Amino acid sequence: MGTTIVRRPASFRLRADLLEGLKRNAARENRTLNNYVESVLLGVVYDEANEETLG
Repeated sequence: MGTTIVRRPASFRLRADLLEGLKRNAARENRTLNNYVESVLLGVVYDEANEETLG
């Protein structure tokens, strides 16, 4: 079967304009704010160079 992903609640204080921008981007992609922010953070954390991007 699949792997279980454990999620924990977290709280962040963000600038109001940044939060509004995140909400707009999430709505534009028809996603929840949580899903959008999680995917953005995953992209940052796991962004690794590969042969194509190095060359």
